[in-house]
Amino acid sequence: MNDYKETKKIASKKKTLSKINLAIRVSIWLCLSVSGALIVFCGTAYVVNSELFKVREITIKGNEHMDNDEVLALLDIEEGDNILGWDMDAARQRLLTHPWIKDVGITRSFIPTGVGVRIVEHRPTATLILKDKPYLISEDGVVFASAPEDNYGLMIQAREYAPSRGEEDLHDVLKAAIRAVSIVESKGLKVRDLVIEAGGVMNIRLDKGITLVILGEMTPLKVDMALKAMREIKPTCGTVMDLTCEDKIVLRNRGGYGGEG
Repeated sequence: MNDYKETKKIASKKKTLSKINLAIRVSIWLCLSVSGALIVFCGTAYVVNSELFKVREITIKGNEHMDNDEVLALLDIEEGDNILGWDMDAARQRLLTHPWIKDVGITRSFIPTGVGVRIVEHRPTATLILKDKPYLISEDGVVFASAPEDNYGLMIQAREYAPSRGEEDLHDVLKAAIRAVSIVESKGLKVRDLVIEAGGVMNIRLDKGITLVILGEMTPLKVDMALKAMREIKPTCGTVMDLTCEDKIVLRNRGGYGGEG
C-alpha cells in the first residue's frame, strides 16, 4: 500500500543552482547594459559641451565674387559650434549649388579646432545674350549665372540660336566660340563681338569691320588664310569672309554692320 501513497516532489539541487546562475548572469548583463548606456550618455554630453570640440576659427579663401557671409550661411556652422555635430559633406554639397562656385574643398582640424574652406570660382570670360537675356559664361564655355547690368568680357549674341540638344549642345557651341576667339586674337586681330546664328554658324566680328564666318571649329590655318586675303585684297569695312570651307574663302559685302545683331 505504501507504493500508492502520494509522494512529495523535491527540487533538484542542480536545477536550483542553474536558475540561480541564470538570474545572476541576467543581472550582470543588465548592469553592464545600464552602465554602458550611462557611459555613452556621459561621453556624448562631454563631447557636446566640451570646449575642445568647439570651432574657434573658420578660414575662407578663393572667394572673389561671393561674400563671406554667403559662404558661412551655406556652411551652416559658426564659431562656438561643436565640430563633431556638423555634416561636412552636406555643407560641401550646399556650396556647390551656388552659381559662382566651380569647386570647393573643406577641411577640419582639431588642434586648434577649426574649419578651412577653399573655393574655386568660375572665371567669367564672356556675356551671352540668349533670347534677350544676359548670362555669364566661364572660360570652359559654361553658362553659370545671370549677368549683371554691365556686360562682362566678350559679347556673344545668340538671340536666334536654338540648341538642338539642350544644354549639352549650347555648351559645345560656346566652348567652340571662346576657343575660336582665342585663336583669332592670338594672330593679332581684335574681336569686337560674336554672333551665333541658327545651326551654330558663328560670325566673328572684328574691330576692322570685317566678319569671319565659321561653322564648327576654328583652326589657326583658317585664320592664316584670312590674314593673307586681308593683306592681298585689302577688304573694306563690311566685308564678310566665309571660312566654312577648308580650302577657300568666299567674300561678300554686307555694307557695314548696319542692321546685323
